[in-house]
Amino acid sequence: MRIGSFDIEHPLCLAPMEDVTDLPFRKLCSDFGAQVLFTEFANCEAVIRNIDSEISKFNIEKDARPIGIQLYGSNPESLEKAAHIASASYPDFIDLNCGCWVKKIAGRGDGAGLLRDLKRLEAAVQAVQRGSSVPVSVKTRLGWDNEQYVILELAPRLRDMGIQFLTVHCRTRVQGYRGDADWSWFPRIKEAAPDLPLIGNGDITTPKEAAACFSLGCDGVMIGRAAIQQPWVFRAMRSYLEDGVQLPEPTLDEQLDWCIAHLRAHVAFRGVPRGIYSFRRYYAAYLRGVTNIARLRRDLMQLMDTEAIVDRIRAFQSNRAEEDTASAEEDAPAL
Repeated sequence: MRIGSFDIEHPLCLAPMEDVTDLPFRKLCSDFGAQVLFTEFANCEAVIRNIDSEISKFNIEKDARPIGIQLYGSNPESLEKAAHIASASYPDFIDLNCGCWVKKIAGRGDGAGLLRDLKRLEAAVQAVQRGSSVPVSVKTRLGWDNEQYVILELAPRLRDMGIQFLTVHCRTRVQGYRGDADWSWFPRIKEAAPDLPLIGNGDITTPKEAAACFSLGCDGVMIGRAAIQQPWVFRAMRSYLEDGVQLPEPTLDEQLDWCIAHLRAHVAFRGVPRGIYSFRRYYAAYLRGVTNIARLRRDLMQLMDTEAIVDRIRAFQSNRAEEDTASAEEDAPAL
């Protein structure tokens, strides 16, 4: 499928996630095999007021492409201006968020709130198209609630408006992340707009689940929360989809080496102490499946120096290696 100026067969996309998909995390996922990247979403009203926290999201990499800037909002004039500003950072596409379900966004008519009024949604898309110098895409949900499934009406309308591709999270706004994503909608959406490239999203966490979504008609898949828990999931998916090979789970040493590299990049990007604090959300992922780590976890939550954290992780690795060696010697048969 065509994304920006790139042709990618069965692309694996990293979802836009607020306060997660910053530059270091995008690079990490790209190194693991993510083929399409998105920034954190940016508030169009803050963008046009030149608020630093939003404009900084347009700091995009030059060597990991394609990448899109995601905007949210509902005021056409503001969206048009924000798209024009975003275009100056040379993204490959601009994505309009029509799917964010959180109350402070959807409740004021932005994000998934646009699903309650498709004319307003269309006006928002058209505004981004007017302001953008690159292709425009849309990310959305099935509808507002189970009495307002609008996606089968919306998809062909968006196709006729000329968006480059559509990403659909197969839940409603009211569901949020509750219940299971209903992938049975993928073939129905594809039937409603067969010539509109479709990226599937929602509960895609394993290589086999990604393959299942492609078999249901998706042209690409988007990985969100699973990428936070295991950024290496893209490597596993690429291996399975391209070569049919199911990779083994990474070793503890691999996970901790990746943790250290990510920590250093994250803190360098965000600074101290902010980066130290904000990185703490990732320790659970990198220590996934490891037992007897209460003391290590406590230390990681208290240390405030990057290299002190690295030293603590390295000491943990060394101690585990010594314990494994001692255990192997005890289990060895006597000669």
